[in-house]
Amino acid sequence: MNISTISCVGAGLIGQGWATLFSAYGYAVTLHDLNAAMLDTAMLEIQLNLAFLEKHQLVAAGTAGAAIKRITPCPVLEAAVGQADYIQESVPDDPELKHQVFQAIDAVCPVETIIASSASGLLMSDIQTATRYPDRCVLAHPILPVHLIPLVEIVGGDLTTDDTVTACVELMHSIGKTPVRLKKEVPGYIVNRLQAALMREAFDLVASGVADAEAVDQAFCSGVGLRDPFLGPLLRAHLAGNGIQNFIRNYDKSYQKRWQSMVSWTTVPETTANSVIKGVNEMTEVRSQSIEEMKAWRDDQLIRLLKIIDPG
Repeated sequence: MNISTISCVGAGLIGQGWATLFSAYGYAVTLHDLNAAMLDTAMLEIQLNLAFLEKHQLVAAGTAGAAIKRITPCPVLEAAVGQADYIQESVPDDPELKHQVFQAIDAVCPVETIIASSASGLLMSDIQTATRYPDRCVLAHPILPVHLIPLVEIVGGDLTTDDTVTACVELMHSIGKTPVRLKKEVPGYIVNRLQAALMREAFDLVASGVADAEAVDQAFCSGVGLRDPFLGPLLRAHLAGNGIQNFIRNYDKSYQKRWQSMVSWTTVPETTANSVIKGVNEMTEVRSQSIEEMKAWRDDQLIRLLKIIDPG
């Protein structure tokens, strides 16, 4: 499928990140949001994103100026998606809202246009039921910050065609993303399920008094976190055991004791929430810097890491 014009529906952080990348890689972009003030803010943030990418040589010199001109803010949905070859929806993860937005998009865009969702936990098999042409609907879940983190998880719903998923994968490759195609749907996909398991244990370690919030984060960053940029949990186990079969055989009983002692709640208990909130607010970084300052530091660190992993 030939894709040249892209519409980003939703101008929040995720939509801004998508518009940054699509425009930086040469695509004409319409950016839609019902909130005109949000569109104004988004254009300013996208300009900053593009300048940041150019400053750190992640895009060629001159890209930022040319890219921002390829973006057209548009508060009218029909005008924003009416000529699009591909649509990336990035509204909040609310099932009812997703249905409303997909139904509205489906009613006014060309029938061959791919409609992708940036949903972070919902299933495309449910979202696509709101459309007349569910075969062209696909999930493309990015990781914040979208314009810096390469990964995007891609999976179709029950009625999505293989051609739609393949076209989405190819588009993501064209903007420098690393697409991971899921074989089947599951709530939260891969990344957020892994994050959910880690987050629950981190919360409990703080709430149960094992360590303070700063120590839990430091244990991760100075321990397994050092391997995370290039070594996933399964390959890590394979290397640690000199073979995954050896790892399972040798460490099964040890892990059994750990799993048995871990909490299994599926909603954060109030006492746990209070402990974590207090603990995080007492962290040195949180007390000494604003959220915006910490985000800027995070992005600078990501750039350094990305250049080490892929100096290309």
